[in-house]
Amino acid sequence: MKSVSSLIQYFLLALIVIYYAINGFVIAASFGALVSLSNTWIFNWYTNKQKKLVDIDAQKSFRMAINSSVTRTFSLILLALIGLGLLDFDPAALCLSLVLGQVGFILDRLRQK
Repeated sequence: MKSVSSLIQYFLLALIVIYYAINGFVIAASFGALVSLSNTWIFNWYTNKQKKLVDIDAQKSFRMAINSSVTRTFSLILLALIGLGLLDFDPAALCLSLVLGQVGFILDRLRQK
């Protein structure tokens, strides 16, 4: 993953983690940020994997895109549930950092186009 490609996401996540660090919920906000970043890492891993396959056909490319979407969705849901249920993190801190990370991810992708 290129560090330059996710500047907006990193900036938004840093802001929200700092805000919740001041309010005493740094672990919950950091966990939400890591969940969001894991989504980015999985996306980049699938994208790089697909770029390496030069002679890939459209059907295989489509299957890889579906696999990427399913993997990212289930990892987000599972990690969020672990943070909220098992680890009993503050819901606002975890969810807000997760959502802002996803917004940053989308803004970074729009910026790259």
